[in-house]
Amino acid sequence: MKYAIYLNTALPIRSEASEASEMVTQLLFGDTCEILEESGSFVKIKNSGDDYQGWADSKSLTEVDQETYKKIINHPVFRTCVPIADIFCMTDKTIYRLSAGSLLPLYSPERSNFEIGGKVFQIHPTFVTYLPESNKNNIIESAMLFLNTPYLWGGKNILGIDCSGFVQTVYAMNGFTLPRDAGMQALEGLKVETLEETQPNDLLFFEKEGRITHVGIYLGNNKIIHASGKVKIERVDKQGIYNEESDKYTHSLSTIKRV
Repeated sequence: MKYAIYLNTALPIRSEASEASEMVTQLLFGDTCEILEESGSFVKIKNSGDDYQGWADSKSLTEVDQETYKKIINHPVFRTCVPIADIFCMTDKTIYRLSAGSLLPLYSPERSNFEIGGKVFQIHPTFVTYLPESNKNNIIESAMLFLNTPYLWGGKNILGIDCSGFVQTVYAMNGFTLPRDAGMQALEGLKVETLEETQPNDLLFFEKEGRITHVGIYLGNNKIIHASGKVKIERVDKQGIYNEESDKYTHSLSTIKRV
């Protein structure tokens, strides 16, 4: 088995081994993966964080040996906690820009740096969060960092994100591991029977033709933050999401889950 890590802002992961193929998700800085097969300049990868599979441009990945891979996987999890964090590569004297929720592999809080792929990276400690266990206290605060981020199918970063990528990234920033797609996320946690029982941080799922197609985070007071056109706050009731500009319901409420 081969292993790799991604060391840049956001890498498209596609459904097929072609640049013209649909982007289904992204890797962010620090994401590791297993390499399952090769096809020309592409490799099929499995994201270590959520087991999601797809095709990546091989030259964008940095291969690591099994020992390093296991060390990264077992290391305490540090993530960036600001919309965009500049980190300085001390090895090649360049700046990398990391989207919120990016991983910092083998990060040393004492030195505020980490070494990976033959490079040493330095980051300001105020850009970093460490959560030894999951905690819901700052989920809404993390979600608000993405407000007005444009919608991008398959996106997971501050410049383009989809509904389930938004939820997955926000929860990851607070120590929770969720699947990539809304349909799989809807299988997690405990079911909340009615909107009246819903608490802030609960996940609201919406359906079209009997299939879960959308997800957002409940803010309380009949408000939801979700990615639709852009990350925004809208009114929600037992029927679904109500858009004031169009004066109509855009999404039909299906189920509510508490992770």
